[in-house]
Amino acid sequence: MSETIEMLVDVPAHEVALARLRAMAGVKVTLVEPQEKVRPLPAELLHGVNILFCTFPPQNFSDLCSLQWIQITSAGYEQLRDLDLPAKGIQASNARGCYDVPIAEWNIAMMVNLARNLRQTIRNQEAKIFFSRLAEFQREIRGSTVGLWGYGGIGRETARLARVLGMRVHVLELQPVGPIGDIYCLPSVGDPEGVLPHRVFGPGQELEFLGCAT
Repeated sequence: MSETIEMLVDVPAHEVALARLRAMAGVKVTLVEPQEKVRPLPAELLHGVNILFCTFPPQNFSDLCSLQWIQITSAGYEQLRDLDLPAKGIQASNARGCYDVPIAEWNIAMMVNLARNLRQTIRNQEAKIFFSRLAEFQREIRGSTVGLWGYGGIGRETARLARVLGMRVHVLELQPVGPIGDIYCLPSVGDPEGVLPHRVFGPGQELEFLGCAT
């Protein structure tokens, strides 16, 4: 690698993070207009790039003759399977763990919205109906049981939030639930040790009991 590390960013840039990168000694950052599709990029732009940050690699990936690391924005990595990265000595990393908080919060928000029939509440507001004592608008999720199919980072953070809200957590998983291992996890997020589910089920059978609260 040359003394200057050249980074090509093909995603929408966060200005604060971009400024921090550009302030680093020996780092040159180049941005291209991001597009959510595979397309060729100018070959002269790719030749000296050491680090690529993208969602989809460029169609003319072979022009990245100096590439050593590719960081993608998605947790899935199907777009990298045909690039033969190990043979080229190129390291790759995905964004697993980055979406645990926003998607888990969305999950909890949808549970509350469904329990309280938020859609009908909004319709009532639009119709200037502001008072209703119907049970469908007063249901609580506390005391309910939430079932999680799989127990990755998103499931673990959903379980943590559900437990805080007084819900029981059941997990369907092929393997016994345990520590998350060497996977990126934000501090105080999720269930790194795998101790929050009240019950864990496998295909057709209950595998084990976890957690101490009932």
